[in-house]
Amino acid sequence: MKVCLLTRYFDLRNHGLGRVSIEIRNELMRRGCSVTPLSTSGNSLYSYFLYTFFGIPLRLVGKSYDVYHALTPMEGLWIPKDRSVVTFHDLFQITDKDKLGSGMGYSSWKRFIGTSYFRIVADVSKRCKVVVAVSEKTRDDLVNYLGVSRDKVKVIRSGIYDELEPEPKGDKVFRVGYMGQLDRRKRVPLLIEAFRRSHLDELVIAGGGRDEPMLKALVGRDTRIKFVGVITSNWKDFYNSLDVFVLPTWVEGYGLPIVEAMACKKPVVVLDDAKIPWEVKKRCIIVEKLSYVLGNRKYLEELCKTVDIEDNYRWAKAHTWKKTVDSYIELYKEIAER
Repeated sequence: MKVCLLTRYFDLRNHGLGRVSIEIRNELMRRGCSVTPLSTSGNSLYSYFLYTFFGIPLRLVGKSYDVYHALTPMEGLWIPKDRSVVTFHDLFQITDKDKLGSGMGYSSWKRFIGTSYFRIVADVSKRCKVVVAVSEKTRDDLVNYLGVSRDKVKVIRSGIYDELEPEPKGDKVFRVGYMGQLDRRKRVPLLIEAFRRSHLDELVIAGGGRDEPMLKALVGRDTRIKFVGVITSNWKDFYNSLDVFVLPTWVEGYGLPIVEAMACKKPVVVLDDAKIPWEVKKRCIIVEKLSYVLGNRKYLEELCKTVDIEDNYRWAKAHTWKKTVDSYIELYKEIAER
């Protein structure tokens, strides 16, 4: 089976989506599929526009595949709709415009252009033969905001790394951790400000993004807060070094870092107003304010004891790339046979 796999990057420049793209590509190739990966080398939003609007159709000229899989709706504009799958991870550009990051959050004109273009592309991409959502929340958004028939949307959740397993913590430092993009949507300043007022031992922030210089300035001279950059391997070591994982995000399409932390048997703290799929959020410690929770270590430790760590672990370990790609291959076969 010849599959054309389209995404922005097959690397970690766009963090979670890059990781998803890499894992799906690699698992398909392990299964013996003939995979043609299509991506861009540009880093800016402008180069991404050129890639999706001009680059993809030009690179598809004279080519033919059994199945075209757009790993986000942005790559679904020009692919043959009768032989295609499109995956929607979220609809933030429609549902939560005011919470956007990734270069659009601080500029009204960029936000207007970016969200308008996304709406056009999403309206075209939803016509693909099969529409996939990574969560029930995203499927609901597709139905409510784009008018997609619920029966057309297949829910296929993404996987996590098999090597994520709990290991003994190597020290007695009480360590809080965050992993993800460093941009407006993630609300990392809330975590930094709450931690600075606390007496906890250490906060480790993993990831990168346009807000990194601002966040480092916010930290000031607090040596307890460490930035470790984008982690490209040894995710297990990062999660197992923590006592608690905190994701202060505004909104998530799914929230894979939460699942990864749970696979290492770590309690996870999220905020009450966060829009996270309930199947994920209900397994977390949900708080109204980080300042009180981080400011009282004994209270935080008591909250962590209320979490069903073992049940969360079993649930998290059910997220495998094998299952994800099994589901996609079934869809590919249905399309190819037609």
